[in-house]
Amino acid sequence: MADAVRREAAHLHTAHLGAWNGIGRWLPRRLLGADPVLGEALLTGHRAVAERADLVELLEAGAEVLGLCGGPLREGYVQHWGPSA
Repeated sequence: MADAVRREAAHLHTAHLGAWNGIGRWLPRRLLGADPVLGEALLTGHRAVAERADLVELLEAGAEVLGLCGGPLREGYVQHWGPSA
């Protein structure tokens, strides 16, 4: 789950900044290049989960990314897939 949070937050943040993103080992490099401070917070938070099962830093960094992009989605959000009816 920590991998998914880090990956999705990184993709969201690089998109928000209009920066290139990447996959695999390129994702941290692109993230740090786009925003060294918040990028490092996401990576450090991910490491804290892996090493100590400490979720706080990763959740705080993820929440900061969401805040920059308008906040988390709440009730009423619907994503439509496929052709419109």
